[in-house]
Amino acid sequence: MKVSIIVPVYNVEKYLPKCLDSLVSQTIDDFEILVVNDGSPDRSQDIIDEYSRRYPEKVVSLVKENGGQGSARNMALEIAKGEYIGFVDSDDWVDVTMYEKMYSVAREKNADIVVCDMLDHFEDGGTTYYDASVFQSPFEVTPSACNKLFRRELIGAIRFLGGLWYEDFDFTTKMLMRATNIQSIHEGFYHCHCRPGSTMHNDNAPKNLDMVTVLEDIRADIQTLPTPKKWKTVFDYLVLKHLLWTTINRVAAQKHPEREEVIQEMLRYVKRNVPSLSRCEGYHKFNKNQRIVMFLNYHGLYRVSKALLNVKKRV
Repeated sequence: MKVSIIVPVYNVEKYLPKCLDSLVSQTIDDFEILVVNDGSPDRSQDIIDEYSRRYPEKVVSLVKENGGQGSARNMALEIAKGEYIGFVDSDDWVDVTMYEKMYSVAREKNADIVVCDMLDHFEDGGTTYYDASVFQSPFEVTPSACNKLFRRELIGAIRFLGGLWYEDFDFTTKMLMRATNIQSIHEGFYHCHCRPGSTMHNDNAPKNLDMVTVLEDIRADIQTLPTPKKWKTVFDYLVLKHLLWTTINRVAAQKHPEREEVIQEMLRYVKRNVPSLSRCEGYHKFNKNQRIVMFLNYHGLYRVSKALLNVKKRV
Protein backbone atom coordinates (compact mmCIF):
# COMPACT_ATOMS: atom_id res chain seq x y z
CA MET A 1 0.00 0.00 0.00
CA LYS A 2 1.30 3.45 -0.92
CA VAL A 3 -0.09 5.79 1.74
CA SER A 4 -1.92 5.58 5.07
CA ILE A 5 -3.74 8.77 6.11
CA ILE A 6 -4.45 9.03 9.85
CA VAL A 7 -7.36 11.17 11.07
CA PRO A 8 -8.03 11.56 14.83
CA VAL A 9 -11.62 12.63 15.55
CA TYR A 10 -13.14 14.41 18.54
CA ASN A 11 -16.24 16.64 18.58
CA VAL A 12 -16.03 17.69 14.93
CA GLU A 13 -19.37 16.58 13.48
CA LYS A 14 -19.75 20.03 11.89
CA TYR A 15 -16.45 19.80 9.98
CA LEU A 16 -15.82 16.08 9.53
CA PRO A 17 -17.75 15.55 6.25
CA LYS A 18 -15.69 18.22 4.46
CA CYS A 19 -12.49 16.62 5.74
CA LEU A 20 -13.48 13.09 4.72
CA ASP A 21 -14.81 14.23 1.33
CA SER A 22 -11.38 15.68 0.54
CA LEU A 23 -9.73 12.39 1.52
CA VAL A 24 -11.96 9.84 -0.20
CA SER A 25 -11.60 11.94 -3.38
CA GLN A 26 -7.80 11.64 -3.45
CA THR A 27 -6.47 10.88 -6.93
CA ILE A 28 -3.82 8.47 -5.62
CA ASP A 29 -4.63 4.77 -5.79
CA ASP A 30 -3.86 2.09 -3.20
CA PHE A 31 -4.26 4.11 0.00
CA GLU A 32 -6.18 3.88 3.27
CA ILE A 33 -7.82 6.40 5.59
CA LEU A 34 -7.59 5.39 9.25
CA VAL A 35 -10.25 7.40 11.10
CA VAL A 36 -9.92 7.16 14.90
CA ASN A 37 -12.87 8.21 17.05
CA ASP A 38 -11.18 9.40 20.25
CA GLY A 39 -14.26 8.93 22.44
CA SER A 40 -16.18 11.73 20.74
CA PRO A 41 -19.58 12.36 22.42
CA ASP A 42 -21.20 13.95 19.35
CA ARG A 43 -22.41 12.39 16.09
CA SER A 44 -18.91 11.95 14.66
CA GLN A 45 -19.09 8.15 14.78
CA ASP A 46 -22.33 8.15 12.76
CA ILE A 47 -20.52 10.16 10.09
CA ILE A 48 -17.51 7.83 10.17
CA ASP A 49 -19.80 4.81 9.84
CA GLU A 50 -21.48 6.35 6.81
CA TYR A 51 -18.15 6.94 5.05
CA SER A 52 -16.79 3.49 5.91
CA ARG A 53 -20.00 1.99 4.47
CA ARG A 54 -19.80 4.07 1.28
CA TYR A 55 -16.03 3.66 0.85
CA PRO A 56 -15.16 0.31 2.47
CA GLU A 57 -12.00 -0.05 0.38
CA LYS A 58 -10.68 3.30 1.67
CA VAL A 59 -12.06 4.15 5.11
CA VAL A 60 -11.14 2.15 8.22
CA SER A 61 -13.10 3.05 11.38
CA LEU A 62 -11.33 2.77 14.75
CA VAL A 63 -12.85 3.60 18.15
CA LYS A 64 -11.11 4.22 21.48
CA GLU A 65 -11.68 5.89 24.82
CA ASN A 66 -10.80 9.56 24.93
CA GLY A 67 -7.07 10.04 25.39
CA GLY A 68 -6.19 12.97 23.17
CA GLN A 69 -5.05 13.44 19.59
CA GLY A 70 -1.63 11.89 20.16
CA SER A 71 -3.00 8.63 21.52
CA ALA A 72 -5.51 8.42 18.65
CA ARG A 73 -2.73 8.82 16.10
CA ASN A 74 -0.63 6.23 17.93
CA MET A 75 -3.46 3.69 17.75
CA ALA A 76 -3.62 4.08 13.98
CA LEU A 77 0.17 3.94 13.60
CA GLU A 78 0.13 0.44 15.08
CA ILE A 79 -1.92 -0.91 12.15
CA ALA A 80 -1.00 1.46 9.29
CA LYS A 81 0.05 -0.44 6.16
CA GLY A 82 1.25 2.40 3.94
CA GLU A 83 4.79 2.84 2.71
CA TYR A 84 4.31 6.49 3.69
CA ILE A 85 2.17 8.00 6.46
CA GLY A 86 0.19 11.25 6.41
CA PHE A 87 -1.79 12.99 9.16
CA VAL A 88 -4.90 15.13 8.77
CA ASP A 89 -6.79 16.92 11.55
CA SER A 90 -10.51 16.22 11.32
CA ASP A 91 -11.59 19.87 11.04
CA ASP A 92 -9.16 20.53 8.16
CA TRP A 93 -9.22 19.53 4.50
CA VAL A 94 -6.75 18.86 1.70
CA ASP A 95 -6.54 19.27 -2.07
CA VAL A 96 -7.58 16.11 -3.90
CA THR A 97 -4.17 15.71 -5.59
CA MET A 98 -2.15 16.16 -2.39
CA TYR A 99 -1.13 12.59 -1.69
CA GLU A 100 -0.65 11.57 -5.32
CA LYS A 101 1.79 14.43 -5.88
CA MET A 102 3.59 14.08 -2.55
CA TYR A 103 3.95 10.31 -2.93
CA SER A 104 5.26 10.79 -6.47
CA VAL A 105 7.99 13.12 -5.20
CA ALA A 106 8.75 10.75 -2.32
CA ARG A 107 9.33 7.84 -4.69
CA GLU A 108 11.13 9.84 -7.37
CA LYS A 109 13.54 11.43 -4.86
CA ASN A 110 13.63 8.50 -2.41
CA ALA A 111 12.61 10.98 0.28
CA ASP A 112 12.20 10.27 3.98
CA ILE A 113 9.88 13.27 4.35
CA VAL A 114 8.00 15.40 1.82
CA VAL A 115 6.70 18.81 2.93
CA CYS A 116 4.07 20.91 1.15
CA ASP A 117 2.86 24.48 1.63
CA MET A 118 -0.18 24.99 3.85
CA LEU A 119 -2.83 27.61 4.48
CA ASP A 120 -4.46 28.73 7.72
CA HIS A 121 -8.10 29.71 7.21
CA PHE A 122 -9.63 31.94 9.89
CA GLU A 123 -13.32 32.27 10.63
CA ASP A 124 -13.28 35.98 9.75
CA GLY A 125 -12.32 35.01 6.19
CA GLY A 126 -8.61 35.78 6.49
CA THR A 127 -5.89 33.37 5.39
CA THR A 128 -2.18 32.90 6.06
CA TYR A 129 0.01 31.06 3.55
CA TYR A 130 3.04 29.06 4.72
CA ASP A 131 5.61 28.50 1.98
CA ALA A 132 7.67 25.40 2.74
CA SER A 133 10.30 26.25 0.12
CA VAL A 134 11.59 29.51 1.64
CA PHE A 135 13.12 28.10 4.82
CA GLN A 136 16.88 27.67 5.04
CA SER A 137 16.65 24.75 7.46
CA PRO A 138 14.08 21.97 7.82
CA PHE A 139 13.77 22.95 11.48
CA GLU A 140 12.33 26.31 10.43
CA VAL A 141 9.29 24.77 8.75
CA THR A 142 5.94 24.67 10.50
CA PRO A 143 6.03 21.97 13.19
CA SER A 144 2.68 20.59 12.04
CA ALA A 145 2.71 16.91 11.13
CA CYS A 146 -0.16 17.48 8.72
CA ASN A 147 1.60 19.10 5.75
CA LYS A 148 4.14 16.28 5.61
CA LEU A 149 4.42 12.74 4.29
CA PHE A 150 6.66 10.46 6.38
CA ARG A 151 8.30 7.22 5.35
CA ARG A 152 6.84 4.58 7.68
CA GLU A 153 10.26 3.00 8.21
CA LEU A 154 11.53 6.39 9.41
CA ILE A 155 8.81 6.56 12.06
CA GLY A 156 9.66 3.12 13.40
CA ALA A 157 8.80 3.00 17.10
CA ILE A 158 8.51 6.79 17.52
CA ARG A 159 5.07 7.81 18.78
CA PHE A 160 3.22 11.00 19.70
CA LEU A 161 3.20 12.21 23.28
CA GLY A 162 -0.22 11.83 24.87
CA GLY A 163 -2.26 14.50 26.65
CA LEU A 164 -0.02 17.44 25.75
CA TRP A 165 -0.18 20.49 23.56
CA TYR A 166 2.56 20.73 20.93
CA GLU A 167 2.73 16.97 20.30
CA ASP A 168 3.16 17.72 16.57
CA PHE A 169 6.30 19.73 17.31
CA ASP A 170 7.75 16.86 19.35
CA PHE A 171 7.01 14.20 16.74
CA THR A 172 8.04 16.25 13.72
CA THR A 173 11.33 17.33 15.30
CA LYS A 174 12.25 13.70 16.01
CA MET A 175 11.47 12.82 12.40
CA LEU A 176 13.54 15.71 11.04
CA MET A 177 16.54 14.69 13.15
CA ARG A 178 16.38 11.17 11.73
CA ALA A 179 15.70 12.05 8.09
CA THR A 180 18.51 12.17 5.55
CA ASN A 181 16.43 13.26 2.54
CA ILE A 182 13.72 15.93 2.92
CA GLN A 183 11.91 17.26 -0.14
CA SER A 184 9.37 20.08 -0.48
CA ILE A 185 6.57 20.92 -2.91
CA HIS A 186 5.67 24.56 -3.50
CA GLU A 187 1.91 23.96 -3.58
CA GLY A 188 -0.60 24.74 -0.83
CA PHE A 189 -2.22 21.33 -0.49
CA TYR A 190 -3.13 21.45 3.20
CA HIS A 191 -5.90 23.71 4.54
CA CYS A 192 -6.06 24.30 8.29
CA HIS A 193 -9.33 25.50 9.81
CA CYS A 194 -8.26 27.83 12.64
CA ARG A 195 -11.00 27.77 15.26
CA PRO A 196 -11.06 30.05 18.37
CA GLY A 197 -10.72 27.08 20.74
CA SER A 198 -7.67 25.55 19.06
CA THR A 199 -4.28 25.34 20.79
CA MET A 200 -2.87 28.39 19.02
CA HIS A 201 -5.97 30.45 19.89
CA ASN A 202 -6.55 29.35 23.48
CA ASP A 203 -5.97 31.56 26.54
CA ASN A 204 -5.03 28.67 28.87
CA ALA A 205 -1.62 30.06 29.87
CA PRO A 206 -0.52 27.13 32.10
CA LYS A 207 -1.03 24.61 29.28
CA ASN A 208 1.64 26.47 27.33
CA LEU A 209 4.13 24.99 29.79
CA ASP A 210 3.66 21.79 27.83
CA MET A 211 6.25 23.32 25.51
CA VAL A 212 8.85 22.89 28.27
CA THR A 213 7.84 19.23 28.66
CA VAL A 214 8.10 18.72 24.91
CA LEU A 215 11.52 20.37 24.70
CA GLU A 216 12.76 18.13 27.52
CA ASP A 217 11.47 15.10 25.64
CA ILE A 218 13.32 16.25 22.52
CA ARG A 219 16.49 16.78 24.57
CA ALA A 220 16.23 13.22 25.93
CA ASP A 221 15.63 11.88 22.43
CA ILE A 222 18.76 13.63 21.15
CA GLN A 223 20.81 11.61 23.63
CA THR A 224 19.68 8.42 21.88
CA LEU A 225 21.00 9.57 18.49
CA PRO A 226 24.42 8.44 17.18
CA THR A 227 26.01 11.91 17.48
CA PRO A 228 24.06 13.90 20.10
CA LYS A 229 26.63 16.73 20.31
CA LYS A 230 25.97 17.82 16.73
CA TRP A 231 22.36 18.64 17.69
CA LYS A 232 23.28 21.14 20.44
CA THR A 233 22.94 24.17 18.15
CA VAL A 234 19.66 22.87 16.76
CA PHE A 235 18.26 22.30 20.25
CA ASP A 236 19.26 25.81 21.37
CA TYR A 237 17.60 27.20 18.25
CA LEU A 238 14.40 25.29 19.04
CA VAL A 239 14.36 26.56 22.64
CA LEU A 240 14.72 30.14 21.43
CA LYS A 241 12.23 29.87 18.58
CA HIS A 242 9.49 27.87 20.24
CA LEU A 243 9.78 29.18 23.80
CA LEU A 244 11.54 32.55 23.97
CA TRP A 245 9.96 33.79 20.74
CA THR A 246 6.68 32.04 19.98
CA THR A 247 5.26 30.73 23.26
CA ILE A 248 6.27 33.58 25.58
CA ASN A 249 4.91 36.13 23.12
CA ARG A 250 1.67 34.16 22.93
CA VAL A 251 1.28 33.97 26.71
CA ALA A 252 2.21 37.65 27.13
CA ALA A 253 -0.79 38.54 24.96
CA GLN A 254 -3.17 36.59 27.22
CA LYS A 255 -5.07 37.83 30.28
CA HIS A 256 -4.83 34.64 32.33
CA PRO A 257 -4.20 35.25 36.08
CA GLU A 258 -1.20 32.90 36.04
CA ARG A 259 0.40 34.56 33.02
CA GLU A 260 3.35 36.12 34.87
CA GLU A 261 4.15 32.92 36.77
CA VAL A 262 4.05 30.87 33.57
CA ILE A 263 6.35 33.27 31.73
CA GLN A 264 8.86 33.28 34.59
CA GLU A 265 8.99 29.49 34.58
CA MET A 266 9.59 29.51 30.83
CA LEU A 267 12.38 32.06 31.22
CA ARG A 268 14.07 29.94 33.87
CA TYR A 269 14.08 27.03 31.45
CA VAL A 270 15.46 29.17 28.61
CA LYS A 271 18.30 30.50 30.77
CA ARG A 272 19.25 27.04 32.03
CA ASN A 273 19.74 25.95 28.43
CA VAL A 274 21.01 29.22 26.96
CA PRO A 275 23.04 31.03 29.67
CA SER A 276 24.15 33.72 27.20
CA LEU A 277 22.27 34.90 24.13
CA SER A 278 25.29 36.56 22.52
CA ARG A 279 27.32 33.34 22.75
CA CYS A 280 24.50 31.15 21.45
CA GLU A 281 25.01 30.18 17.82
CA GLY A 282 21.29 29.53 17.39
CA TYR A 283 20.44 33.11 18.45
CA HIS A 284 22.36 34.57 15.52
CA LYS A 285 20.31 32.58 13.03
CA PHE A 286 17.32 34.88 13.64
CA ASN A 287 16.77 38.22 11.93
CA LYS A 288 17.44 41.53 13.70
CA ASN A 289 13.85 42.21 14.75
CA GLN A 290 13.46 38.72 16.18
CA ARG A 291 16.73 39.06 18.10
CA ILE A 292 15.55 42.35 19.62
CA VAL A 293 12.28 40.80 20.83
CA MET A 294 14.11 37.73 22.16
CA PHE A 295 16.62 39.94 23.97
CA LEU A 296 13.81 41.85 25.66
CA ASN A 297 11.97 38.66 26.58
CA TYR A 298 15.16 37.05 27.89
CA HIS A 299 15.65 39.96 30.29
CA GLY A 300 12.03 39.92 31.46
CA LEU A 301 10.95 42.89 29.36
CA TYR A 302 8.21 40.98 27.55
CA ARG A 303 5.72 43.82 28.07
CA VAL A 304 8.01 46.04 25.99
CA SER A 305 8.41 43.38 23.30
CA LYS A 306 4.63 42.89 23.31
CA ALA A 307 4.19 46.62 22.67
CA LEU A 308 6.74 46.51 19.84
CA LEU A 309 4.96 43.58 18.22
CA ASN A 310 1.62 45.38 18.49
CA VAL A 311 3.10 48.47 16.83
CA LYS A 312 4.50 46.31 14.03
CA LYS A 313 1.06 44.74 13.48
CA ARG A 314 -0.58 48.16 13.19
CA VAL A 315 2.10 49.37 10.76
